[in-house]
Amino acid sequence: MTDIKKVAVIDTGAGNLFSLFSCLKRIGLEPVMISQASDIDKQSEKQFKAMVIPGQGRFGSVMQRLNDNGLSKVIIDWYLQDRTIVGICVGLQIFFQSSEEDLGVEGLGLLEGRVTKLNSPKQPMVGWCSLNSDIPFLSDRDVYFVNSYAVKESRFATSLVSYGDEFSASIQSKGLTAFQFHPEKSGKQGEEILKQCLN
Repeated sequence: MTDIKKVAVIDTGAGNLFSLFSCLKRIGLEPVMISQASDIDKQSEKQFKAMVIPGQGRFGSVMQRLNDNGLSKVIIDWYLQDRTIVGICVGLQIFFQSSEEDLGVEGLGLLEGRVTKLNSPKQPMVGWCSLNSDIPFLSDRDVYFVNSYAVKESRFATSLVSYGDEFSASIQSKGLTAFQFHPEKSGKQGEEILKQCLN
């Protein structure tokens, strides 16, 4: 299975996926859009080496689309099977219990914690920040953020960033690695981070 190149990209109904698809192709992978649960059923899960949940979009809108299309269950099953998942931006946030962005909307609830609004100098936070991490492939990497919400404290955090508030810039649990930043928009450094996770 080491030669499998296909990556299942979950259709969250938000954002321009051109940057993500281009980045995945540059590191030698073949992205396949998954818009509903039956897309995974039709093509054996063994065809995919990993799942990517892209960023951009509101917490509530993304959760509604995942629930309506049966994709919440697909993601939960992959997580519980310890399969490789990469989440980006809101694709990180949905693994937690809830978000201040859309009160009353439940996340996947696989990780304890809550997404909260950042007390940042500018809203939204847009631009480059350096990661503080003990993990070599994340340490001191300059990466690109676009967000107003984040998980401020988590026992799953693998890197931190300070912008008004200190918050979790990346997390890891089981086969899940997720980023509050956008590795696909972070140049060569972001490409290297994705390559570490997916290859």
